[in-house]
Formats: sequence, C-alpha cells, structure tokens
Amino acid sequence: MRTTVLDVDMSHTHIADISDDAARFVQGSGDGLLSVFAPHATAGLALIETGSGSEPDLVAALERLLPRDARYQHQHGSAGHGADHLLPALVAPSR
Repeated sequence: MRTTVLDVDMSHTHIADISDDAARFVQGSGDGLLSVFAPHATAGLALIETGSGSEPDLVAALERLLPRDARYQHQHGSAGHGADHLLPALVAPSR
C-alpha cells in the first residue's frame, strides 16, 4: 500500500482540482484502488466534470443550500462559519 499526502491551499478558492495529482499517483501504482480523504471538519470531496462550468455551479448550489449568515447554532469564527461545518454532510470528505 502506498500513501501520498497533498497539501492543497484553499485560502483563496472554494474548489481545487486534484485530478492531475490523482492521475500521477495511479500511474505509479499499477493496479489497485485510489481512495482520497480530506481530514478536516469543513472540507468535502466532489467528483464532477471540470472545465465545463460545473465548478461555479457547484459553488452556487452549495451557497444556496448553506447560506453564510448567522442562522446557525455553531457560531464561533466568522459569520456563517456554521455552514462550513455542515458542508461534509452534503459533500463527503472521502471518495
């Protein structure tokens, strides 16, 4: 079994495409199963078509489902941060 850790800077974006990283890992592994996990309470992994406008559509859909305002019981941090903690219930942290 081989493990690779990716450090993905999400400070300036909502979506990061890790397709190339996954492809490089698979090419060096031969046969097997690729499992990806985001070890954070406010992150998720989505499997979507990229480059066709799906990325902003996903962000817009999540913003409709999880508005960033003061409605949440979980209220530490910035306004709307409770939405971040609900994200993994809708976009799973592993694929």
